[in-house]
Amino acid sequence: MSDDDDDDQADSDTNLFDGSLDGPDSMGFGPLVPTESERSLMERVRQELKHELKQGYKEKIVDIREEILRKRRAGKLPGDSTSLLKAWWQSHSKWPYPTEDDKARLVQETGLQLKQINNWFINQRKRNWHSNPSSSTALKSKRKRYSLSGLYSSLESYKH
Repeated sequence: MSDDDDDDQADSDTNLFDGSLDGPDSMGFGPLVPTESERSLMERVRQELKHELKQGYKEKIVDIREEILRKRRAGKLPGDSTSLLKAWWQSHSKWPYPTEDDKARLVQETGLQLKQINNWFINQRKRNWHSNPSSSTALKSKRKRYSLSGLYSSLESYKH
């Protein structure tokens, strides 16, 4: 390689990294386009950086994954408690909205907190009840009756 080749390479390196990739170079030509070897080098550098980042964060990612799995397991209710909740659910499948008294009794029987029972019923209805076509029809008719009765009572109180 001659000295002229070294100078050309130095000029090429300067143009590549001097921020002039977007606009014309110093000779008035269009934007610089990296050569195949430059693209190959940039891709290798990108892959090496990606690999180093993965290695640097791998332990942290494993720790976070374990914490998520631990919390997911911790969120499961005891089987005997869910059996009692499911039994109530099955005996009230047409309208699975426990009253406050029902909830208080379930708190005593299951040993769960009221919030856990409320959440269980919310999730159970979302997962199992609304997907049942006959239940959703029953729900709509009950809602309609309740909203109409509320409307009638509002009208009656307005008259007086």
